[in-house]
Amino acid sequence: MNTWPPVEPPFSQAPVTREPSRLKIAAREIIQLVLVVLLVRLAMDTLLPRYVVDGASMEPTLSTNERVIVDRVSMLLGGPARGDVVVLDSPRQDELLIKRVIGLPGETVTVRAGRVYINGELLEEPYVLEFCTYPSCDGTWELGPDEYFVLGDNRSHSLDSHTFGPVPRSAIKGIARLRYWPPDDVSLFTAPHY
Repeated sequence: MNTWPPVEPPFSQAPVTREPSRLKIAAREIIQLVLVVLLVRLAMDTLLPRYVVDGASMEPTLSTNERVIVDRVSMLLGGPARGDVVVLDSPRQDELLIKRVIGLPGETVTVRAGRVYINGELLEEPYVLEFCTYPSCDGTWELGPDEYFVLGDNRSHSLDSHTFGPVPRSAIKGIARLRYWPPDDVSLFTAPHY
């Protein structure tokens, strides 16, 4: 019979754990960074897409090859105001247009000798250098509860509501908020005060 007390080891050994290598830590950090960048890019492309201006219809406000960032969030929260520059689906072609909102839902828009009247009141438009005086530009449009009247700032050279009439709200992709290219012309867009 053995009566010796159990012998305790002189020190207690903790379980051995391996720390991740620096390479694994760096790889995990890089993967997380790439995922964050991709998510931010996806959110930007969805909520604040970028567009390239093609054509002279918005001169002098915008010119060909200038780039703008468009705000889609405002469209979800309320829609464009008079004077906002918007990107919209063309009712006649499979392309996007950029135009200025002139008439709002429920209004009567009249164009006479190139000048715009909203519900009979002349609309002062300091951003227009040359008004369209062709007879085809004149007319009167009654806007429905979900319709907008859009015109290019370069009135004589613009495919817009003069030609295709009012556009539904669903055709408007968003409101141009920032010109970011070329760098010398970076600027925020705000609707004029009428």
